[in-house]
Amino acid sequence: MKKILGSLIIIFLSVNIFANVDVSVSSPAVYRGDIVNYTISADGTNIDFPKIKEIDKYPIIGTSSAQSINIINGTTTRTISKTYSFRPDKSLTIPSFTVKADGKSYKTKELKVEVLKPQASKNGQAFVLEMRLNKKEAFVGEPIKLTVAFKRKLNAHIDKLQLSEPKLDNFWVKKVDKVENGNEGEYIFEKRYYQIFPQKAGEFKIPPIEALIGIVQSGNGAFNDPFFSSFIQDLDWHKIYSNDLNLKVHPLPDNLELYGSYKIEAKADRTKVYANKPVNLTITIEGEGNIDDIKKFNPTIDSAIVYADEPKISSQLVGGVYRGTFIQKIAIIADNNFTIPSMELKYFDKDTKKVKTIKTKPIDIEVIGGDKSIHKSSSIEVSPSSKIEAPKVQTITKTKIVKVKEKAYIKYIFLAVGFILGASGVLSFYLIKNRVIKRENDMVKAIKKAKNDRELFNTLLPYAKKDKIISNALNRLEENIYRNGKNKIDREELMEVFE
Repeated sequence: MKKILGSLIIIFLSVNIFANVDVSVSSPAVYRGDIVNYTISADGTNIDFPKIKEIDKYPIIGTSSAQSINIINGTTTRTISKTYSFRPDKSLTIPSFTVKADGKSYKTKELKVEVLKPQASKNGQAFVLEMRLNKKEAFVGEPIKLTVAFKRKLNAHIDKLQLSEPKLDNFWVKKVDKVENGNEGEYIFEKRYYQIFPQKAGEFKIPPIEALIGIVQSGNGAFNDPFFSSFIQDLDWHKIYSNDLNLKVHPLPDNLELYGSYKIEAKADRTKVYANKPVNLTITIEGEGNIDDIKKFNPTIDSAIVYADEPKISSQLVGGVYRGTFIQKIAIIADNNFTIPSMELKYFDKDTKKVKTIKTKPIDIEVIGGDKSIHKSSSIEVSPSSKIEAPKVQTITKTKIVKVKEKAYIKYIFLAVGFILGASGVLSFYLIKNRVIKRENDMVKAIKKAKNDRELFNTLLPYAKKDKIISNALNRLEENIYRNGKNKIDREELMEVFE
């Protein structure tokens, strides 16, 4: 046992103290877009690698480390390596870096990496990858069908396929949940479909995509047995590229972004409503085109609280045409009559190739039991803050004075009537006051009972104008509900407003 321990100590003490620094790349030539792994290796016990953030302006996208101990003819060497990964798009020379190993500084040698333009696969080869567009010119926002087809010959075997997604700048891309399989001549194909929508005008080049083809290696001793190969698969990967595509995109007039054919409708759930109760407006837009780009409606109505919900858009490919539905709900609360204004949608019509504007009809809403202090003939409104009172016409009438002898019991009648009226007034005051207190106490209970932010929001919405504390709370609740906010709501402060 002592001999074994002694041998181990000798092995570790005999680690080579003379450092050796070397560099390498995963491949001296790569296709554009491929990852290059640059590795620095050094022998020694204390290695200080350079801090590399970029190579020739290409950022480092990942690093890894490894170490190994080798014993050759009784001599032990310890090698530590660090790998830097980056993705160049043109040929470059990796510069020299300084590495410190066991207290000494070493300069690495420069390495050249050649970046090649991917060569598209062609018909006749065992595997072919193609991209096709259904049109070469389009307008901004116009849907374009992109087809990606992977083909293999009938006798070409494949065990695993990895297809990359199209990388398109200045385009909105929607993948269609449809994969088509079939055969064309000597090829078996798999087709995938995308709808792309250009977001700006210009001439664009859609770069090629790649496919990784995995084929199980054969002839590895015991693991060539079918039983073992079902559990362990050593894949040999091959990479092929598709063709690239050119597309010309024309701008829409008036800086429009919406293209297609649409119809719009606005419906209110009621045209008569009690004061401070909501009217729910639903805006529905249906049609074909880039419906996902329709903006949210935010109508402004004087003396009313308007809360516009986020729109819900559903879309799908129907008969090769991209169609969809836009639905938005808007809650409106007011204490006097108001009119829901016309909603307008402006777009470039796909059929007429002209700008088209469609509108909804205004909707008049009658508010029951609201503020009736609206003066028409008695005042002329000059601005929101100033009014000119209409002059009052004085009339002079001749009156005949008649003296009537007052009877004594009349005084007592007036006294009794006055007492009854006074008592009724006091009683009415207390009844109204108790009703207000009861309503406020009901609000305090409702705030306590609200189970979540949405229930609390709906409870407070009719009182948005009552106090700044309420309006601020509504803003924070809206952020929590629709923008994943984490605002804390002070319910005690809200209850104090009503108490």
